[in-house]
Amino acid sequence: MALRDSALRRDALRVAVVATALRVLWVIVMHRPPRGLSDPVLYRRFARDIADGNGYVSFLGEPTAYYPPGYPYFLGALQRLADLVGLDRSLPLVAGLAQAMLGGVAAGAVVVAGRELGRRLGDERLARGAGLAAGSVMALWPNLILYSGVLLSESLFIACLSVFVAALVRSLAMRSSSGRRPPLVLFVAAASLGAATLVRPQVLVALPAIAVAMIVARCPWRNALADLAVLCLGLLLVLCPWIIRNAVVLDAFVPLSNNGGDNLCVGFHPGANGRFQVPRYCDTGEFYIDGPAAELRRNRETARRARRWATTHLGALPGLSMRKLWHTYEGEDDGLRALESYEKDLFLPRGLRSAAKVGLNLSYLLIMALALVGAGVASYALWRRRGRDVVLASLVLMTAASAAVPVVVFGDPRFKVASTPLFALAAGLGVLSRRWWGSTRRPKGEPSSRQEQPAMPDPSR
Repeated sequence: MALRDSALRRDALRVAVVATALRVLWVIVMHRPPRGLSDPVLYRRFARDIADGNGYVSFLGEPTAYYPPGYPYFLGALQRLADLVGLDRSLPLVAGLAQAMLGGVAAGAVVVAGRELGRRLGDERLARGAGLAAGSVMALWPNLILYSGVLLSESLFIACLSVFVAALVRSLAMRSSSGRRPPLVLFVAAASLGAATLVRPQVLVALPAIAVAMIVARCPWRNALADLAVLCLGLLLVLCPWIIRNAVVLDAFVPLSNNGGDNLCVGFHPGANGRFQVPRYCDTGEFYIDGPAAELRRNRETARRARRWATTHLGALPGLSMRKLWHTYEGEDDGLRALESYEKDLFLPRGLRSAAKVGLNLSYLLIMALALVGAGVASYALWRRRGRDVVLASLVLMTAASAAVPVVVFGDPRFKVASTPLFALAAGLGVLSRRWWGSTRRPKGEPSSRQEQPAMPDPSR
């Protein structure tokens, strides 16, 4: 085990260094201040106010919880650091370099998760290949490199999610083999789940997915309840300071943010086509910049309108859901659009922009094709074990749940970026699918030339 862990650390570090170096170079060459009125501009303004000690306030200086707080406070801390070293006007560069390092953390964590996933399917050599392949996908994914240079929450969320997935699969594997109390690494998973939730609440779909996986894998109920309790307790501990802040400042119970109603209403309204749009149906006459009371009223009202439309148009929901998924997964030039401030700063030559779009979409098609193959491999392996592998079951169900998130709001290419660590794990298996399939087709009694370590025991035994 020590030798394997030593090799794992080296693999994770090497992939992390490559991922970080690529992103640092990109940020140094391409960082730019955001233009227009878009999320990056808003985030920069939030960061400035937080660094100046004004707290999380809107453009008009009113306390707000409209957006989840994780990324604004992350940028606020970086802005404060930049102020201390005389780089107060260089937040895009400072944040880009920080996000480049987060890209390395994400890629290294995916190596760890990929190694554990590979161990469920074959010998140690196959496991190492799965980890390296998955981590390399994360390190080299062009769209993720682009996102490291813009003031958007993707890099921070992906790093938190990747650490959560890596710690989770390690803890589940250790738990299934020993059956003793929850491993310490589960507490790392709980803390990173809380951090990811502060950035993007959609990560919470992981909790029911894990619970279902434990049922499918027939985990001992005491172990399952204990593990889920640790995850939920860690989540609550991370969220508590923000909940208390909102109770004091907004005089209301706001566990995360007040944009949920708007997101629902954008997805469910008369004339909804699955894309992001600002419909008149959702106009309540107030917005979050009008103050906490108006923000709370708008959130409640837009959520009510969305529910009313959805419950009275049930027949339209299947088709609408498919359109949302299509608009989310049809292509991948969202990082390029963010770099150019969503058409407000078209600084790239037209030919270069067109070539970049082609390259981004081709790489995306290749990665997603490999991910589909890898998802098939994992699902087939899980079926062969009759579901009795909590690691495989958790990853398969978390990937499916994460990929379907746009169905409950609206379709947008940015939503799939949040699932990239899980897609990279599947793509890593896709790269090695022929090798894995060959090992499963080997006749009984025929020795494996690659077999150096016994496969992990079936956790159901």
